[in-house]
Amino acid sequence: MNKLRKTRVLKEMNQFQLRIATGIHQSRISLIENGYVEPRDDEKKRLAKALKEPVETLFPTPAKGKSLLTERREEYGES
Repeated sequence: MNKLRKTRVLKEMNQFQLRIATGIHQSRISLIENGYVEPRDDEKKRLAKALKEPVETLFPTPAKGKSLLTERREEYGES
């Protein structure tokens, strides 16, 4: 589970509530949470603001030398 989804669940919000708070369509939130799309900078800011978290907490920069795809695979236990 990625940081965006973990934070949303901890704050007891569903995707529809986050959609209302951000103006980002629920299906796009789902795609972001599942790692199918990378959110744009403006979306990162709106999601962070709605969840009252720093952008860097929800969307950490990949470690040096690792691609975002590699980090996602490791996060989900894939090789």
